[in-house]
Amino acid sequence: MKQHHIGISVKAPFYTLNELTEKTQRIWLVFHGYGQLAEFFIKKFEALDPEKNFIIAPQGLSKYYLDGVYGRVGASWMTKEDRLTEIENQYSYIDEVLAQYDLKGRELIYFGFSQGTATMGRYAAHAKISFDQMIIWAGTFPPDTNPEDWSFLTGKEGIHYYTSKEDIYFKEEMIPKQNEVVKKAIERQPELHWYDGGHRVIPEIVGKL
Repeated sequence: MKQHHIGISVKAPFYTLNELTEKTQRIWLVFHGYGQLAEFFIKKFEALDPEKNFIIAPQGLSKYYLDGVYGRVGASWMTKEDRLTEIENQYSYIDEVLAQYDLKGRELIYFGFSQGTATMGRYAAHAKISFDQMIIWAGTFPPDTNPEDWSFLTGKEGIHYYTSKEDIYFKEEMIPKQNEVVKKAIERQPELHWYDGGHRVIPEIVGKL
């Protein structure tokens, strides 16, 4: 047996919140967690000043029923199956999403939650677009990038890691491991922030970022 790949043209959705105007100061590129849909995830950012913040939420290209074969639908960024092809498809998709907007003259903020943090990290390393903040929220930074991928950084970027001891996935050893992975990749440790609330994004905290 031999596996083959072909290129096809497909349509995929993404979502935005607020309007991109001359008053917009920050563009947020936000990545949802496993089993979520971008149209609902983006609502976590409604507390941000709508005049100054424009939010873009791409969505994992794979969708599935959360409860068997019917009912609520969720999305996933990838699985271990045909992993490298899935990552290439993510890059092409998000490249096209960002191509719709002019990023110049505005701060770019990356925000990844849960499974979305790995997608966010890989994409940032791929795109090599200057950014001001990267927020890793209740997720794991991808271990498969290296310093060469991050050579475009200036050293002034804010790298933040938000975690909660109430998170069902939290383990104490995750903190040093996360620090090690980020430091190995971008030669800096993330700034650690604790929050109460378990494995979810807290809109009240997001509104103050």
